[in-house]
Amino acid sequence: MDSVTITLIVIGGFLLLLFLGMPVFGALGMSSVTGILLVQGMRGLGAVPGVIYDRLTVFPLVAVPLFILMGEIIFHSGIGSNIFTATNRWCNRLPGSMGMASVAACAIFSALCGVSVAGAATIGSFAIPEMLKRGYDKSLATGCVAASGGLALLIPPSVALILYGVVGDESVGKLFIAGIVPGIVLAGLMMSYIFIIGIVRPELAPRSTEEVSLKMKFEALLQIWPVLLLIILVLGSIYKGIATPTEAAAVGCVGALILSYFKKKLDWQTFRNILKSTISTSTMIMLIFASALLFGYVLTRLQVPQQLASYVSALDMPNWVILICIFALLYIMGMFMDVVSVILISTPILLPIVLQMGYSSLWFGIVMAIACEIGTETPPVGLNLFVIKGVSPPSVSLMDIIRGAIPFALVETVGLIIFIVFPGLVLWLPNLVQ
Repeated sequence: MDSVTITLIVIGGFLLLLFLGMPVFGALGMSSVTGILLVQGMRGLGAVPGVIYDRLTVFPLVAVPLFILMGEIIFHSGIGSNIFTATNRWCNRLPGSMGMASVAACAIFSALCGVSVAGAATIGSFAIPEMLKRGYDKSLATGCVAASGGLALLIPPSVALILYGVVGDESVGKLFIAGIVPGIVLAGLMMSYIFIIGIVRPELAPRSTEEVSLKMKFEALLQIWPVLLLIILVLGSIYKGIATPTEAAAVGCVGALILSYFKKKLDWQTFRNILKSTISTSTMIMLIFASALLFGYVLTRLQVPQQLASYVSALDMPNWVILICIFALLYIMGMFMDVVSVILISTPILLPIVLQMGYSSLWFGIVMAIACEIGTETPPVGLNLFVIKGVSPPSVSLMDIIRGAIPFALVETVGLIIFIVFPGLVLWLPNLVQ
């Protein structure tokens, strides 16, 4: 059987199993084993343990459960309300102040955990009711949190960037540093959009009438100074080269435990729930990762990435046209699959094409994360949409959330275009650190 036929069977079988409702790791695993049998026969199955073991035992992967644990501890510590209070007081009296405060709070929370749903759920649980109580439009109130929760995929410590770094053979530390500027820019674009809405359509985002003194603003900052110190400790140690991302994750976990202890939010039952949730999430990610490794192994044996790269380089088309096709594919994948699956499946296929066109793998990791971030707020399977529905009052429908998230997806698309046209914005900070 020729390689083209086997490739069609492998990819077609994967899509069919997904359509039938099989979990992503199961669909990847079954289609990969089928491909190995077709290419190498039964003797090929002997390579399976080695393929999985070699890539699952790399040191940077240890950071994944550690950062998830850190995020879970922060999530249960109740610190999210203090973060929102501080950002809300500093944005007070600005047009769309509470919406802007929600975005800023999600951005800060993103620097404490690498999973987007945690920020969306934590900040949304009290920011959305507060905005609705102040007369905010339901779509704007929910959409801004659904979108800004996705910043955790970009702002370090991002689990998505760790996985990309391992699969794409790129430095996780450099990816973390490269994600800082784009994360700040995207948060700024979202806040600017809300600010404009507050001026043009003030009935959608009423201006706050509450008087907040300078003393109250600094008191709110004092409430979150341990959080800011923890962020500086984790990211600063990576930036200065004092610790690897994995070592910084361990330091972050210890710091989060200390912070939670002093806030008196950590009892034995809560700690057990934190560990259960961390194990569940980490296991799910690792299962998908192991299956994706097999899938990538089969595609490599079939020379699919190499042939695609050669084919694309032979096309008489501008690079920007090819990039549009690549990001359109990522958008579509993000509409139907979770972020982890999109990164692990598409990186082995798309990265060789991008490198063939002369782009940096570091740059591609960041813009891919932005594309995946947009997917978290895009129907039909945008996970943040369902998370926000779960923490919103019953009066808010899923359609309200979708209507609110779509404009922010367009704003982020503008940001994505900026980073594609000006890749130096992504690479500037990592190059400065070298």
